[in-house]
Amino acid sequence: MATSRARRSLDLAEEALAAEEHAFRQKLPQLMRRYAGEFVALYHRRVVGHDSDDEHLARRMFEKLGDVPFYIGKVDKEPIVYKFPSPELVR
Repeated sequence: MATSRARRSLDLAEEALAAEEHAFRQKLPQLMRRYAGEFVALYHRRVVGHDSDDEHLARRMFEKLGDVPFYIGKVDKEPIVYKFPSPELVR
């Protein structure tokens, strides 16, 4: 039973990350005007943080948001994408 719940939580996290990635790609032209060259974090399809250092941004977002899936991408013509699952789901 716990395995089924854990699997469902993982599925929901993956769906959430896919939605955030889609939002990032849709917003990229707007993001380029404001955050070009920086990393942005999206949560619920909204920019919730930005920084030139991806690791610093990720730490801040885990502190701010807690153990929830969020999306970090580099705002560039060819974005580099980092996906951070909730530490709770990785255990």
